[in-house]
Formats: sequence, C-alpha cells, structure tokens
Amino acid sequence: MSCPMVRSRLAIVILLAAALGARAEGRVALVIGNGAYQEATSLANPVNDATDVAARLRGLGFTVIEGHDLEKRALERRIGEFADALAGADAGLFYYAGHGVQVDGRNYILPVDARLDGAVKLQLESVPIDQVLDIMEHQAKTSLVFLDACRNNPFARSGAKGGDRAARALSGLAPFDAARGSFIAFSTAPGAVALDGSGRNSPFAAALITHIGRPGQSINDLMIAVRRDVVAATGGQQRPWEQGSLVERFEFVPGGAAQPTTDKKPPAVEVAAAERSVGDAGAIEDFVRNRYLAPDANDIAGMVERLYVAAPTIFGTQVERGAAAAAKAGWFAQFASWTLELETGSLDVAPRGEGRAEASFLIRYDYRPKAAGTAAVAGRARVMLGLVRAEDGWRIESETTAAAP
Repeated sequence: MSCPMVRSRLAIVILLAAALGARAEGRVALVIGNGAYQEATSLANPVNDATDVAARLRGLGFTVIEGHDLEKRALERRIGEFADALAGADAGLFYYAGHGVQVDGRNYILPVDARLDGAVKLQLESVPIDQVLDIMEHQAKTSLVFLDACRNNPFARSGAKGGDRAARALSGLAPFDAARGSFIAFSTAPGAVALDGSGRNSPFAAALITHIGRPGQSINDLMIAVRRDVVAATGGQQRPWEQGSLVERFEFVPGGAAQPTTDKKPPAVEVAAAERSVGDAGAIEDFVRNRYLAPDANDIAGMVERLYVAAPTIFGTQVERGAAAAAKAGWFAQFASWTLELETGSLDVAPRGEGRAEASFLIRYDYRPKAAGTAAVAGRARVMLGLVRAEDGWRIESETTAAAP
C-alpha cells in the first residue's frame, strides 16, 4: 500500500512532467557511488558524485536507480532492478564512481566489501562491467556508460583515507568490445590517473554535471566540453576519453543549437565574467520569490510570457512557450487556491557563463483542489532553474522539479 503523503509530494512532479510530455520511462539510469571501502583506500567524493549526477539526470527526464556504498549483494540487486526497468527503453545509462580495476583485459567495479586477496578471487569479489553493458545493449536502443573509476593497484592494501582515486598504479581500464548502439566514456585515458578531487566532486563529475544539460548538444560535443574542463582543472594530469558505436545522434536535451567548444578563458577572466553574469544574487531571489512563486491565476499565459524564454526546456524536453503555458494553466485550473513558499536559506545561485546562472532551491507547496472531498496536494520539492539575462531581467530557459523529503 502506498502512502498518501508520498503520493501528494510526488503529484506536482508527475502531473506536470506528464503534461509537458516528459518521457521518464524512455530513459533509465543506474547511478552508483562507492567510497567507504573496507579494505581498499577510502574515497571522499563518489557518493557526492553519484548524488549530484543522479539529481541532474532526473531533471533531464531519466528514471534513476541509485546506490551508495554498496556491498556486492546490494550492488547486484541494483543491477537487477536496472535490468527490469530497462525493458524497451530508448536509452539506458550507467554512471559509476569509485574503485575500478582491470585484470587480464577485463574491467571490474569493486563493491565496498571486496576482499582483495588476489586476482584469482577477483571474479567472486567484484562485478564485471561488461555484464552491465551486455544487459543494457540487449534491453535499450542506446547504451551510455560513464566510468569515473580509479586506477590503483587492486591488491595493494591501504588504510589511508581520502586521497585520489588512482593512487600510484597506472594499470588503467581496458577498452571494451562495445556492440552497436553503445557509447562508453572514461574519466581518464588508459594508463593514467583519475583524481577524486579536492572539492565536493571529482573533476570528471563536476564537468559532466555542468555540461550535460546544454540543449542541442550531441554526446560527442558533451565529451569535448567535459574533457576540456577536466584537463584545465587537473593541469593536464587527467584527460577523459571515450569509445563508441552509436548509429544515431544522441542528445540529452533535444533541440536548440550546440554551443561552440572554444578554449576556456583563463580562470581569473572566467570568474570575473561569471560574477558579472549573476550580479546581485538578491535580484534572483526576488525573481524566484515574487515572480516565479507568485503565479497569477487569471493570467498564466501572461506569466509564462514574462518569465520564460521562447522555447524553454522543461523536465528535459524543449517545448514552445505556448505549450508550456497551456500545460501550466491546466495544472492550476484544478485548484481553488494554492501556496508556494521559498524555504529561507535554501536558494543556491551558481554562475554558468556570461549572462547565465543556475538557481536551485526548496519550496513548500499546498494546493487546495476545487473538487469537494479531494485531498490537498502538499509537500516539499527541489526546483532547479536555468536562467538567462534579458533586457527586462532574468528569464527561465530550463526548469526541473524533484520531490524532496
């Protein structure tokens, strides 16, 4: 039996996504972050990386199966759930952050309880990555794999905490024999190291999160942007690479035009430009609190006209502003009244280049239906807005919402 409160919290996400034509069932992702190893070197960032990548993918319309610090049996169960969810999917995606090793040309991911006694036991203590890829290639039309895995010696016991994902060994991961319709991205080149990072995310995860939502960008152009950022962030120590056999163009966010992949500006110049793009963060808070969260029930179309770009990307799907207005008007028409409140202190504004910013925040919502005897739709949600500066202020170019506990 499902919980009524859970249903109410998810209602705004599910109904609005459906109204705008988002097809979560067409894209399924398995996202794993393992860092709390019992015998291998612990890693600080994989759980952060998995959490943030999963949130980004949900915002792009993926159904996400997520796992953190999984022992072998739990990891196998997650893979089984992924296999079930993949049946008939347009695209399957596997993202893994944590320890990964190569033995005799075969790649493995390590559960946190793996005992590294020797190569003979490895097949019992770990999970071959090619098995996951085989499941994807049989179940989904397009298979995408992102491996942010370490390159250290799997048999070197270490009690050290934190540090980088590669330690000192340079064995690397081996190339895959990928079937048609697959794309595999590695966080670093064969024989090179992949850093865990000194901030919240690894360099690879940070770049992937930044660039994955750009409208009209092919996955190949995505990897160019990711590689450029990682090389810059690591001083050339780490260079992502990829191999693929896709037979059709794949875009995480269809439509629009891919932005040019020019060389990055020097850090000081880039930071200054980013600061100019955001300006007074108070203006964005005012936009969110007094415009975005204050819809005019009598003029939803006018509100969308004033707040959104001509073809915003909503729940991972690019729609015309008129279609977005119609969907939102249909949603609000169900209710006699509503309350939308910004949670104090939850707003996080990040610059995304000249004239662009990303705003993430928590809201509390309470919708009162018109129909007598119908329960209110109430709860919390996290909203992520991609903003672009216009002559009359900020406009929304992308919008995603996820239920929050």
